[in-house]
Amino acid sequence: MMQDQTGPKAGTQGPRWGFGYGWAVLVDPAAAGTPHSKGTIQWGGAYGHDWFVDPVENITVVVLTNTAFEGMWGQFTRDVRDAIYAKR
Repeated sequence: MMQDQTGPKAGTQGPRWGFGYGWAVLVDPAAAGTPHSKGTIQWGGAYGHDWFVDPVENITVVVLTNTAFEGMWGQFTRDVRDAIYAKR
């Protein structure tokens, strides 16, 4: 379920993200400009939740907010991501 089923052209979470069975799957971290590892799965909801699982780094993050769109795919989610990976 964590394998890309559509190819990176799907761009579900931006460039170089494909789609598995229920969530985005990172195909190429360097091209996507993200610190996530290849194979990371991620998704967010319109009313402010975001989560990702990085199986390479053994990281699971769930963020629940009440900030429509910003909490799903805004600067806040990138700031949380970057703070988590800065500690690695």
